[in-house]
Amino acid sequence: MFDKILEVTEKGFEETEHAIEQWNIHRHGAKLFLKLGIAVYAEQRLGGDHGPVERILGALDGHAAEHGEVDLDHLKAAHEVLGDEFIKAHDLVDGQPAPAAAAS
Repeated sequence: MFDKILEVTEKGFEETEHAIEQWNIHRHGAKLFLKLGIAVYAEQRLGGDHGPVERILGALDGHAAEHGEVDLDHLKAAHEVLGDEFIKAHDLVDGQPAPAAAAS
């Protein structure tokens, strides 16, 4: 009985640890997108240098290389900013690739 309780507890701990790790990865990507927005605004409206934009794009590329594609949930969160035309042009449905696009 004690072994079963220990096994269930360890499994629950491992699943929680994995969920926290995934959340942290998602959060890091979201922060990069926020920083990118700030850098683009500074460049476009405040006469800032393009260097920070390139640096953050490089960080996003690195994030995608390490963790797979950048989570499209970020695009879903930015749907109001990107608009329907962007969503349609990238075959996204509710921020996720359309079934036909995902298969290709």
